[in-house]
Amino acid sequence: MRRRMAFAALTVLVVAAWPHVFAQAPTDLAGTWRLNYDLSESPVGGGGIDVPFPSEMVVTQSPTELSVTRRSVRQAPFAAVYKLEGSKVSVAAPEGITETGEARFEGAVLVITSRRSFPSPAGDTVVEFREAWVVSGNVLTVKKTVTQDGESQAASAAYDRGSGR
Repeated sequence: MRRRMAFAALTVLVVAAWPHVFAQAPTDLAGTWRLNYDLSESPVGGGGIDVPFPSEMVVTQSPTELSVTRRSVRQAPFAAVYKLEGSKVSVAAPEGITETGEARFEGAVLVITSRRSFPSPAGDTVVEFREAWVVSGNVLTVKKTVTQDGESQAASAAYDRGSGR
């Protein structure tokens, strides 16, 4: 009887722990990422929505937060600290612009969504962003979708992990 009880207890423990045995650790995104123009989509000319990508991103990561500093020749640098459980955070933005963002892992993919609003001559403008980050070796691929006034445009960029990790 004692053996049966011990076996039953062991079985319950194994079954309870089973999902944790195969739980995947979050993807390691920490490092300095530099835009690889050869692996990225070329911008398409025309009057459509611009899908901007920074030329460099510096990422630090803890189990609960992701800090991203983005730099580009064509954009003012900005930094954000996202909570990885998906709660909404304020993103530092230039005066007159309000931006919020959220980040969470969906399996091995980091999904960052953000909403930027600012006044314009045509009235208040709202731009929504969705980024899906996937790491393969030392390459980070970011697929970004930008939506404004009901129109969406998507593009992808590839980044190489540099030094500074």
